[in-house]
Amino acid sequence: MKALSFKTILLVFLLSLLISLLLGNLSLQATETQEQKVVVKIDGLSCPFCAFGVEKKLKTLEGLKTIQIKMNEGQVLLTFEAEATIDVEAIKEAVIDSGFTAREIILPQPQS
Repeated sequence: MKALSFKTILLVFLLSLLISLLLGNLSLQATETQEQKVVVKIDGLSCPFCAFGVEKKLKTLEGLKTIQIKMNEGQVLLTFEAEATIDVEAIKEAVIDSGFTAREIILPQPQS
């Protein structure tokens, strides 16, 4: 049996790496379109206890997948399922029920 040359092994390795990178990018693009991200700017969100109260109320939103709270920026990042209908009034009510004011709600931009 003939041994493979270094060039052949390197070529096979580089091709497999290229294919895995291409497939990885394709799968990342597919998952990015399967969710909607909403940014909620909240006045006075300054401590972990406050963040817990806001999170507790926002968790009840229909279609919500994840919540990420950035206290130092006064922002909450909400990730919804792709097919979810985002109810801005429900988001505002959840924030108000937690004792805060939603200064701004930035909705996902429609993709063209």
